[in-house]
Amino acid sequence: MLKHLTVPRLATMQAFFKCTSDNDVLGCYAWNQAVGAGMLPILGDFEVGLRNALHRALSQHFGNVDSFDWMMPRPNPAHIINPAAPAFLPAKHKLNAKSSDDVKAAIGKVKGKKPAGYVVTPDDIVAALPFGFWEVLISGLSHSSQPAGLQTTILAAVFPNVQHTPGVSYGDPAFKKRVTDLLKRIRDVRNRIGHHDALWATPEFNELGALGFIPRRPRHTVSSFMYFIDRVSWFAGWIDPQISRHMQNGDHWWSLQALLHRRALALYRQHGGAVGTFREILDKADLPRRHRRSRDRPQPKFRERLLQSRFFY
Repeated sequence: MLKHLTVPRLATMQAFFKCTSDNDVLGCYAWNQAVGAGMLPILGDFEVGLRNALHRALSQHFGNVDSFDWMMPRPNPAHIINPAAPAFLPAKHKLNAKSSDDVKAAIGKVKGKKPAGYVVTPDDIVAALPFGFWEVLISGLSHSSQPAGLQTTILAAVFPNVQHTPGVSYGDPAFKKRVTDLLKRIRDVRNRIGHHDALWATPEFNELGALGFIPRRPRHTVSSFMYFIDRVSWFAGWIDPQISRHMQNGDHWWSLQALLHRRALALYRQHGGAVGTFREILDKADLPRRHRRSRDRPQPKFRERLLQSRFFY
């Protein structure tokens, strides 16, 4: 595998982790992959919560329902009378050119997966839009082309549980900047995972979204990742504390906690990331009480458990 990774990428990883063998390098690479994979469900929970809250707020504002086509181009009645007139009018919510293109691409993506004649719904589009769309949308809420007070109306509906900095309100430019800066930090990590990039040097950020400490050693990276997922959960609580509780009450959260430990990194380096490494980490991790009770019982061998499962194909 090492010969298929670029020399600069390997050199950066070897220097940061001070690798002493090819096996060590593969272990660090596999740990980076495992951490990225472990973060995706948590980032997914955040993204789904954010986009649905924004969609609901804008739908209520423009259509007084929970799901409205505020982002979709509207058929132009004048086109029937005068074919020279545009076939479609702009969306109810004013979007910039890039965001309009994102919506058109999402519509095309949905139609490409559905049978001919399928009518694309607003919910279809919301599910197909990229993460960056929502960040840009929030940035544009206070633009002069938008209705007065739109930023206050939408952000108050999306983030009802935020604890404001004294003197800062939903309509304040400082609040919008805080939200978009926090989203940028989360998007950066999401993009690093999606592009198989180096996660180990991801900068920390504070409650305002301002960049801070950049890890310089593996132990810093482990701590910074813990700090990052706590920050994502905290931010999700602005939308609804139930989202944070859901994140922290699942196996994805717990297994990621097990990965974000120096012992886990050491095992990956020792085994070169070979099969069974993650299982060994989970076996040695401190389990929550509800997990420990089930694992204290004698367990059948792995193959036997597979054969007993109705999900075995």
